[in-house]
Amino acid sequence: MTGAPVSSGGGKLVPVAPDGGWGWIVVIGSFFVHVFADGFVYSFGVLVEELIKEFHSSNTMSSLIISLLTGLTLGSGPLASAICNKYGCRTTTIVGSGISFVGCLAAYFATQMWHIVISVGVIMGMGFGLMYCPAIVIVTMYFEHKRSLATGIAVAGAGVGTVLFSPINTYLIREFGWRSVFLAFLLVLVLCAICGATFAPLEFVLIGEDGEEVEEVKETELVEKKENEETGERAELLAPPKYTPKAQSQSSGINEAGKIRSASSHLSVNLESQSRSRAGTVGERDSGYLNRKDVFYTGSIHNVAEFREDPHKYRSTGSLHNRHGTVGSVAAVSVAKLDDVREGSQEDSQALDVSESTNTEGKNMWKTINNMLSLDLLLDPTFLIFAISNLLTSVGFNSPLYFLPLHASQIGLEKKQGSSVLGAFGVANTLGRVVFGVIADHQLPLPFGLGKDTARNRLWMYNISLAICGILTVFTYKFQTFIQLTIYSASFGFSIASYVCLTSVILVDLLGLDKLTNAFGLLLLCQGIGTVFGPPISGYFADYSGTYDLSFIFCGINLFISGVMLFLIPYFQKKKP
Repeated sequence: MTGAPVSSGGGKLVPVAPDGGWGWIVVIGSFFVHVFADGFVYSFGVLVEELIKEFHSSNTMSSLIISLLTGLTLGSGPLASAICNKYGCRTTTIVGSGISFVGCLAAYFATQMWHIVISVGVIMGMGFGLMYCPAIVIVTMYFEHKRSLATGIAVAGAGVGTVLFSPINTYLIREFGWRSVFLAFLLVLVLCAICGATFAPLEFVLIGEDGEEVEEVKETELVEKKENEETGERAELLAPPKYTPKAQSQSSGINEAGKIRSASSHLSVNLESQSRSRAGTVGERDSGYLNRKDVFYTGSIHNVAEFREDPHKYRSTGSLHNRHGTVGSVAAVSVAKLDDVREGSQEDSQALDVSESTNTEGKNMWKTINNMLSLDLLLDPTFLIFAISNLLTSVGFNSPLYFLPLHASQIGLEKKQGSSVLGAFGVANTLGRVVFGVIADHQLPLPFGLGKDTARNRLWMYNISLAICGILTVFTYKFQTFIQLTIYSASFGFSIASYVCLTSVILVDLLGLDKLTNAFGLLLLCQGIGTVFGPPISGYFADYSGTYDLSFIFCGINLFISGVMLFLIPYFQKKKP
């Protein structure tokens, strides 16, 4: 592939989004990660009654399991993102599956409730956090034009998992006891690791400063050693093409993993006499995917004006400007291009901004976390309102699912019916994610032209859906039959889908694409905090009253407030200078 040469100033590394091909395999892998992980979380309520009986536990104590499990899954988002940024989506997912496997195995041998709290809540929560982030990120990396459809399919796995595992868990408990559920999920977590293995790293394109495509960079990691006959020095070579870097006191070498380590001075690369400039190799490590401004955007990115104006600015995962730390994360760009990049690097390196350059491709995990937790955003009233809304939504989101089977049992329904109630949530939630994902990017046929503003439409849909969830949940105590509970569960599942699908899209509408990563990191932290505190408080109300009525009322009030308060956002937007 040819194009404009790279100037001595450098260029940008841009991953190629195929919008298809292997990308659909990645979507399937992400879909099943959601099926297995979210299915375990959302169907966990089926297991709770057995655990309470087995260990003579209170609702408050047992609710710590789900609060820590979901809270750590979300709250560890910035940490998981930093790990994903450095080691790649595939490695992060597989490691997360392994950690979850350890926690699930420990839960099988539990003899007290606090054993379950630690093994499932803490260990599996951290493991799920490492699985959740890359399952989203990898889909957005592989798709641009079809991103809304691809992410919609992937996250729909959560609803499918609820439908699938609620009756399966009920059957396993009835036939083999509650420990068999954890035994079965050991196999499921192995499947999660296999799904993560499909998250292959992308090919990159080197974009020059003028925006022209220069060179394609493949991620095949083909490395071999060759003895330099002329100098007798051992060199590490990349093939194709084969070349010999001369070792100098401050020059950078190429290690066996195919990763170039850049030093503070210039890079010296000699090409063999008849080799041609070809693509090198790029490993998964130091991918810098989180440097992409649109990495958490789950909608159709080409509908965003900022992206259309300067797409390479938001696609770029790193630059090849002449400063130390910038080449190191790329296993090997074209050798000839690196030779161009080295020109003048020694002079430019004197004026580099160290804090920026040392994290260009995500090598410094702490800087990645720090960037995702930009506290300056809390001074923005618009974001602060949205963050508080997210926290309240998280307080009320998980507890209804957790207590629904217990509530069903308390009003006299059979366990099978209780699992069916959760299944209704799963079906409706899957449908809701698809519906909200599709209509969010389109104008609505409303009178007086009210539906032409798509950004306003999304915000209103989001607000109204949360308010409806709150009202329905407050009056759950009125639903005393299987049909009534099923209707509530399905309505709740459909409405709450907007919370999952539209959060990142609305963030961009409110703050712009440049601030998405920073804002999303803070939101994950807020969601984690809300999720940790919500279920135990709901459990306390259940223990205090002897029923789950107060628990549902508490959750419903939080959901209702979280939706209604967002109608204040247009007022603060108008006050912005």
